[in-house]
Amino acid sequence: MALIDHLLEGEHAPRVRLLTFTRAATGELALKVAEHPAAAAQRPSTIHSFSISVLLSNPGAADFPEPLRIADDWEYATLVRPTLARRAGVGVRDLDRLVREMASAWESLEPEEDPQVDPAARARFLGAWDEHRRIYGYTLLAELPYQLRQALIDHPDLQGVDYALLIVDEYQDLNACDLAVLHQIADRGCSIIGAGDDDQSIYSFRKAAPEGIRRFPDDYAGAVDFTLSVSQRCGSNIIDWATFVIEGDPDRPARPRLEPSEDAPAGEVALLSFDGHLAEARGVAQLVKHLIEDEEVEPQDVLVLLRTDYNKHFSRLIEVELQRLNIQSSDPEAVGKMLGEPGNRRHIALFRLLVHREDSLAWATLLHLTPGIGDAFVTHVYERAREARMQFGGALLAAREAEFQGAPSSSSRLAIDLINTVTQWLD
Repeated sequence: MALIDHLLEGEHAPRVRLLTFTRAATGELALKVAEHPAAAAQRPSTIHSFSISVLLSNPGAADFPEPLRIADDWEYATLVRPTLARRAGVGVRDLDRLVREMASAWESLEPEEDPQVDPAARARFLGAWDEHRRIYGYTLLAELPYQLRQALIDHPDLQGVDYALLIVDEYQDLNACDLAVLHQIADRGCSIIGAGDDDQSIYSFRKAAPEGIRRFPDDYAGAVDFTLSVSQRCGSNIIDWATFVIEGDPDRPARPRLEPSEDAPAGEVALLSFDGHLAEARGVAQLVKHLIEDEEVEPQDVLVLLRTDYNKHFSRLIEVELQRLNIQSSDPEAVGKMLGEPGNRRHIALFRLLVHREDSLAWATLLHLTPGIGDAFVTHVYERAREARMQFGGALLAAREAEFQGAPSSSSRLAIDLINTVTQWLD
């Protein structure tokens, strides 16, 4: 931040952009930036939101349905996933494999074919997905950096990337596509500062490529490597345990161990063993109680991490034990569940329609949440959209004018009432 302050305080301040990987890291970086007056105007963003801002500044430069509409998790799971599986003629589990395969290709820039996927099913899926996304008018979050990379390759005059300096935090978590985007921008005269630690690369599921930061000096001619040797975050005990794990990576370049700062406490770390899940939950709850009552740690500063927690198999036991000790806890996944409740989804869909009256996923949401409107009716509207080469929302409203001739009659009456009520409210 001090460097940014120095650069921006000059008479000829360069155009600077701060990028990082996750929304959480962006929020943390924004707090740090706010403490520096000159840098405060530089709002950090993720690679994905940066991709969105550039692509929206260049209409027609990317191959996605317009207007840009990203399907959220609920919309993908409830609307996109089942209907796309039917269009592709595969089960939802096979669809999940195909979508992961496609996303991996975007992220790694290499075709990665799942051996469990039938080649004929793959071909059907790719055609069905392209049709399906255009009719429902959605884009997947995972494809945005890839779309930006292609736009940079295809459009030398692309607007919105004329920065003098990009400062990229958490560089170790970028994948091959993210790195390719930075290379494309650097080739246009932009300097890159990459900050990160390849020992902290944890997003392998998104094809994070820690070798990107390892080869940074080779990728960018004239680059200088500033290696930090002192940790301002951890004490000696934590560094020793972390180093033991880190050095198990055979591909990790040999380097001196980090040293703690002189005034850092040693830190506390322990490996605890329990007889079973219930004993572990009770032990974790007792440890939390000790931290709060004896060590005077604020409850909101206690974080319990789990490697896996399918159907809350582990966390539910811990929550019960915390409640038994009168300790309140919060689950970040509860927010997503709350947003998935029918009443909340209905309101979200209505607000979407205030922005764009023909929003296909919003109308599909309202149809899905209306009892009595079945899949046959939705398929009828989809086919009309396909034949007319238009999006689902527009086809729905156009078919309403003809009172859904040819559609199941009971669903048609319910859909007419729904559309009338919603459009009156919108008006």
